[in-house]
Amino acid sequence: MVIRVKPKYRHRSLPRRSQKRKIACVVLAAGLSSRFGSSKQLAKLAPGGKSLIQNAVDIANQTKSDYVFVVLGHDSDQIMEELKLGRAQILLNRDYRKGLSSSIRAAISNLPDDCSYVVLMVADQPYLTPMLVDRLIASLKRKPYAKMASLAFENEPRNPAIFSRSIFPLLEKMKGDRGAKEILITRHRDAIKINVKDPWISFDIDTRSALKRPFGGYRRGAEGK
Repeated sequence: MVIRVKPKYRHRSLPRRSQKRKIACVVLAAGLSSRFGSSKQLAKLAPGGKSLIQNAVDIANQTKSDYVFVVLGHDSDQIMEELKLGRAQILLNRDYRKGLSSSIRAAISNLPDDCSYVVLMVADQPYLTPMLVDRLIASLKRKPYAKMASLAFENEPRNPAIFSRSIFPLLEKMKGDRGAKEILITRHRDAIKINVKDPWISFDIDTRSALKRPFGGYRRGAEGK
C-alpha cells in the first residue's frame, strides 16, 4: 500500500473506546544519502546479499509491532522496485529534501488512530536485531511513568527509539535534518535508556568506506537475548 504524504500534518487523539494500545514500527529511509554518494538504501551488505533497506524492513517485520511502515523519498521508484515489503506499508515523503524531521512528521501524521506507540528506526544499522527492538517495546510497557525509550551506548541515546502518543506532538514540531535525539535528551526524565555493550549494534553506515569495513567479532543477536 502506498500513501502519498501531503505537507499538511495533524495530531489525532486515541479513540476512547480503543481496547489494545497498538505499536507501529517505522523505518526512516527517505534521505538523500549525500555522504554516501548514491542511494545508500540499496547498497548491499555483502556481494549478492541484502540491501541496507531490505535488512531494516526484514528486522521491523520480525518485531512484535502491530504495524510496519517504510518512509521513502529520494529514489523511491527504484527502491520500491527492489524492496520486498512483507507486511510493511510505504509512506512517500514528498518533502524529504527538508531533512529527517520531515520523514518523522510524515510517519506520525499517517499512523492509524489506534496506534499508541511508534518505534523509529533508521535503515543503515545492519547489526540491529528484532529482539532488541522488542526489548524497547517491552521496556516502555513495563514502566508506566516512561513516555519514550531508546537504545544507548555508554548512556548516550542511539537509534532506534520508541515514543508514546503523548510525545507525538513534539515529534510533529521537529524541523530540519534532525532526529528525535534532542527530545530524548531534553525530556530525559520521561525516557528509558537500554544500554548495549557492543558499539556495533548502534553503528550506522554513512559512507562507502564504512560499508566495506570488516565487522568481525560481533555475534549478531547476542545482546538481543
